[in-house]
Amino acid sequence: MYKIADIQDYRQPVMPVSSTPSAWLNSVTEIIESRYHDEDSIQQLLLLVAENSGLSNVSVALPDSPSRFKAQYCSTGVSNGVYSFAVQHALCRQFESREWLVIKDGSERPERFEPFIDALSHQDRCLLVPLVLRQSVLAVLVMDLRGARADGIDLALVNFLGAQIAHMLATQVVPNFKTLYARPYQRVQADELSDIQSAITKCSGNKTMAAKVLGLTPRQLRYRLSKLSGEC
Repeated sequence: MYKIADIQDYRQPVMPVSSTPSAWLNSVTEIIESRYHDEDSIQQLLLLVAENSGLSNVSVALPDSPSRFKAQYCSTGVSNGVYSFAVQHALCRQFESREWLVIKDGSERPERFEPFIDALSHQDRCLLVPLVLRQSVLAVLVMDLRGARADGIDLALVNFLGAQIAHMLATQVVPNFKTLYARPYQRVQADELSDIQSAITKCSGNKTMAAKVLGLTPRQLRYRLSKLSGEC
C-alpha cells in the first residue's frame, strides 16, 4: 500500500485576519452615517477617491447639454470645470456604452479599459469610470493620471467608492439625463404605491423631487397617488 499523503501537507499556513477595518472603510461609513447634504457627502467621497488613489485631480462629470459635460464636483475645489475635447468625446461615448475608458499620452481617442484584466501604465493620462446603477450611467468619474503612479491605483476601491457616489447621485435630479428610477410612462399598477411612498420618504416628503426621481411629472405622481389610495 502506498502511503496517502495527509492533506495537511498541502495546506498553506493560515494568515491571521485583521479585525481592524481599513481607514478608508471607516471614512466611508462615517460619510454615509452622517449623510445630510448629498452634495457635501459626494464631495467627501470624491476626496476619499483622490486620497486613496494618490491623485490630485479627480472629478465627477455630469451632463450639461446633450453633448457636453461639466465637472460639477472636483477634488481641486473647482466647480463647473470644462473638459478637453478628448475627454468630452469619451464622455459622450461612455454614457451609451457604460464601459471604462482610458486616454493615453499623444492620443485623442479613448480606448476601452477592462478594470480587472488590464493594467494602468505611465502612458495613460486619463481614466474614465462610469457610475452605473440599474444599467443607467448617472455620471462619470474622471481621473487625471498625469504625474501619478497609475499602476499603484486600487481599481476595486475606486469602483466601490464610485458606486457610493452613484447611490447619492440617484436621489438627485441629473440634468438632461434619466435618473435611477427613470422609466417610460406606463399605466398605473396596483403594486406601485409602496414604491411611490418609498420615493417620497427618500426625498424627505418632497413630492416634486420624488416624481423626478421616479421619472414622472408631479401631475402624474399626484394622479397615481390619488388613484392608488382610492383603490386601497
